[in-house]
Amino acid sequence: MRMRVLAAVAAVAVVSSCGVDAGSASNAIPPQPLPAPSTPPPAPVPLAGDSVELDVSPTLAAIRQRRMLRVGVRADTPQFVTRDAAGEYQGFDAEIARDLARRIGLDAGQVQFRRLPPTLLVDAVATGNVDVLLGGTADTPQLIAVGPYVVTDAERYLVIRSDDRLFAEELRALVAESVADGSWQRAYETTLRPAGIQARPGS
Repeated sequence: MRMRVLAAVAAVAVVSSCGVDAGSASNAIPPQPLPAPSTPPPAPVPLAGDSVELDVSPTLAAIRQRRMLRVGVRADTPQFVTRDAAGEYQGFDAEIARDLARRIGLDAGQVQFRRLPPTLLVDAVATGNVDVLLGGTADTPQLIAVGPYVVTDAERYLVIRSDDRLFAEELRALVAESVADGSWQRAYETTLRPAGIQARPGS
């Protein structure tokens, strides 16, 4: 009898040493899984009808779309531009115009020259009949002078409409590129210098 009591006490001691009884184990709450990390929502995709404003010169966009640069040249300055018997334009201004066309992304042949008398210079530019006038002046608020692109005994400017300042910035950069890579100098060496005309690029 005493042996059975000792055995029972020993059994209770073993269960107590485990620290968890069967009832408490069955009622334990399982650990909850951690929430997945949140990801930021995707950026909104512009709809087809949404407009995005870009800094693009409307004149330059029109030139590239039509694949033609329309250039006004002065009829009263034959030392800068002439038209030969075959109808081709020759001279410093013609070379500068073709160089500008190449830098815009056109071929040298995609230049349409319009030989203008002094009385039509302003209207030709203001009405958009030409994209740029070589050797003109900006005497009205409708026009703006870019340059000078060449200096002889006087300064000669590229003249465009004053409502397209981006085109003015583009032309300034193109002339600077022409001077930097030697194209301006080559045009001078083959046109003005043989005629004895001293010239330099504008500042």
